[in-house]
Amino acid sequence: MLCILALTLGGCRGEDSGAYDRGMQALASADYETAMGEFQKAANEDGRKAEAYRGEGIIYLRRQDYAHAVTLFSLSLQEMKFENQEFREDVLFYQAEAYQGTGQRQEAFSIYEELEEGVNGGQACFMRGRMYLLEGDKDQAEADFQRAVEKDGSYETYVRIYEAYSALNLEADGAVYLEEALKLSPSDAADYYQEGRVHYYLEEYDQAKASLNQAVDGGNQEAVMLLGHICLETGDTSGARALYRNYLEKNTRPAAAYNGLALCDIAEGNYDSALSNVKKGLECNDEEENENLLYNEIVIYEYKLDFDTAKGKMQEFLERYPGNEDAVRENKFLQSR
Repeated sequence: MLCILALTLGGCRGEDSGAYDRGMQALASADYETAMGEFQKAANEDGRKAEAYRGEGIIYLRRQDYAHAVTLFSLSLQEMKFENQEFREDVLFYQAEAYQGTGQRQEAFSIYEELEEGVNGGQACFMRGRMYLLEGDKDQAEADFQRAVEKDGSYETYVRIYEAYSALNLEADGAVYLEEALKLSPSDAADYYQEGRVHYYLEEYDQAKASLNQAVDGGNQEAVMLLGHICLETGDTSGARALYRNYLEKNTRPAAAYNGLALCDIAEGNYDSALSNVKKGLECNDEEENENLLYNEIVIYEYKLDFDTAKGKMQEFLERYPGNEDAVRENKFLQSR
């Protein structure tokens, strides 16, 4: 799914211009009931129908109510009072995803064809290629992925293509794109982080650490988290813990560090400490990390053999994050306990 952007159709606004802003804040926290109420106020009372309908559409999309999402995105486009290409393309990307959910593939393809000529043409080609890949048409997928890298030959594009293949257990096909990504020359800390990700996916851990350390030296904190993950995967729990603690001390978003510390605790079999770190992470109210924290909380209760609590937590989790495929699979295991 695309990142949620607080796009507006007006000029400069204050920090809080009303119901729409409150709705976006609630949406970012996955508080869909509050968000829906605020968006409806924004549409009916504040005259911000295009933006509000977009927000409502995203809620329906997250809830996998794709038909309603399609309708709301159409209304959003209809209510645009003047041309705003960035806003229009953003809504169309969401609508294409909703069409995929309803099985209306041709409508989704048509949108991606239009978007291919826009500012984010590379992303449109990638999304269309991923559709083909999910349908088993590897030749068409490869053609679109090639168009994607021609339009946007960034590390991120290559990595996303690999992840699309990996999701279907086609890592060997995706590795070709990772090898191509390594031909790029990193120019800043963000690039070194991306290069480190590429090496990580190729299981070239020494090279990954070298790139990530350069990213860390340049101030990239995401690299610290991936270094910690590599340490965990290679059995260096103490090294991972040191990295996460360092991140906790220096970063303004501690939730991810608490999640990392919880993973260290799980690896060491210290489940009560793991739950404590999860709780601390959730208290940070970082929605971007809450999904990981809440999922790991379920896993911890499984390790504690407290399956009743795990089942209850899983039900709450799936109501909040119905599209989490790992949770859907894990829930099948839980139901057998």
